[in-house]
Amino acid sequence: MSYRLEVIKDELGFASAHFITYHQRCERLHGHNYQAAVEIEGELGPDGFVFDFIALKRIMRELCQELDHRVLLAAQNKHLTFTEQEGHLTVTYEDKRYVFPLDAVVMLPIANTTAELLATYLCKRLKARLREAGAAYIKRVAVSVSEGPGQRGIYSEPFE
Repeated sequence: MSYRLEVIKDELGFASAHFITYHQRCERLHGHNYQAAVEIEGELGPDGFVFDFIALKRIMRELCQELDHRVLLAAQNKHLTFTEQEGHLTVTYEDKRYVFPLDAVVMLPIANTTAELLATYLCKRLKARLREAGAAYIKRVAVSVSEGPGQRGIYSEPFE
């Protein structure tokens, strides 16, 4: 038997700016009011649940807060160059240059700040936090990131 938990709450959101590179071009810097959701699948433990909802919401809320009101940058994007100087980060794409205060950015270990890769990043971070919390009955974890109503990226993987 398998059970599934879903957490879809307004509090699991973050307002962030980003841009993506694709098809040999770079989007304009813009922002979204992202919404994250999580789904966990597994077996029931002796207490009758897969994982505690309260702990799951707390962990996801903390992960979302790390991204809230920041500029999200893809540290592994081969088209971007990053230079740090005097408390600022300069991001260069061909002839475009953005300069941000260091405390305004989050460098993410992803290739682009798409909804799909943001979901992947959050899912992997969530899995690590669930392991730290001693999760023993989870078999699969999925995270979705919505940029707006009706469009979201979803990433799922086994909980090993």
